[in-house]
Parts: sequence; structure tokens; C-alpha cells
Amino acid sequence: MNHDQFVEGVMRNAGLTKANVNRFYAGLLELARRELARNKHFVLPGLGSLRVKVRKARTGRNPRSGELMRIPARRVVRFRAFGSLRDMVNAAGEAAPSDEAASQSTSSTT
Repeated sequence: MNHDQFVEGVMRNAGLTKANVNRFYAGLLELARRELARNKHFVLPGLGSLRVKVRKARTGRNPRSGELMRIPARRVVRFRAFGSLRDMVNAAGEAAPSDEAASQSTSSTT
């Protein structure tokens, strides 16, 4: 989903104007940036949380030359979904693999 699709979806579901949705989105991004910079943590109620984590320095390999290289430590932002969101996604995903396996088994036998 891109920005325009997001704005369009919120417009339809919330009954807001495009300008109001864009202002809300800009405000949400700014609030997230400030909270991550200050507290290293930002909660999206009902969805999950964003946290700043430190990725340790490590040794990697240059894919072009194959040469070993040192990758420095850095801070990254991680999203962790709340349990209710994970449960909803997993409940929706449980039907798909069994349906897919069933369709593959019938196609391989014919």
C-alpha cells in the first residue's frame, strides 16, 4: 500500500477529507519521530509499537567482490505487533496453507 492508497482508504473509512487525512498522517509521522528520538519507543494503540534497537557490529561479505568487510553497529527501528494483531493475522493465515496444500495435492495426482 502506498501513501495515496492509504489516504484513500482512511478517507473512505473515516469520512474525512483528503487534506485532513494528509494533516493527520504528517502529524502522526512527526509524533513518532519525536518519541523515537526522545524515548526510543512509540506505541500505535491497537497495532503495536516501534522501538529503537541497536544492531551489533558484525562481519559481512561484499556481494560483488566476495571480500570480507566490517559492518559497523547502528540503530534501527523495529515494529512489534501486539498479540491481538498477531492472532488475527495467524487466524487468517491458518486456512491458506491447508487450502494451498490441498490444491497442490489434487493437481499433482492428475
